[in-house]
Amino acid sequence: ASRCAEKRQLHIEYSRCLDQELEKLQREVSSWENSHLFRLEELEKNTGRGEPLKVFKRSRKQFQLFSTDHCRWQYLALIPDSQAGTAVYKECMLEQLKIQVTVLQQLNY
Repeated sequence: ASRCAEKRQLHIEYSRCLDQELEKLQREVSSWENSHLFRLEELEKNTGRGEPLKVFKRSRKQFQLFSTDHCRWQYLALIPDSQAGTAVYKECMLEQLKIQVTVLQQLNY
């Protein structure tokens, strides 16, 4: 969101900037998730232990559900000002994705 801060007063440009940042962070999260999926698939193949992979996949889905709902309630609280709500939703999602990248980067097993 900080890259977009100077565009905050220009709602459409700000929203587009947030969209670009979201897309970039979502790709980064996916890249980290895929890296862990590969490692966990290798772990399963080498040890026969599939539970870590199964639970990791479930945690990915739960993160997506949590993030969406966590940010959606903030959007809904701002209705009927949908422009402000949309910005808050996108800013919230950016924060959630940044946190997830940090978590995924630091996993050590």
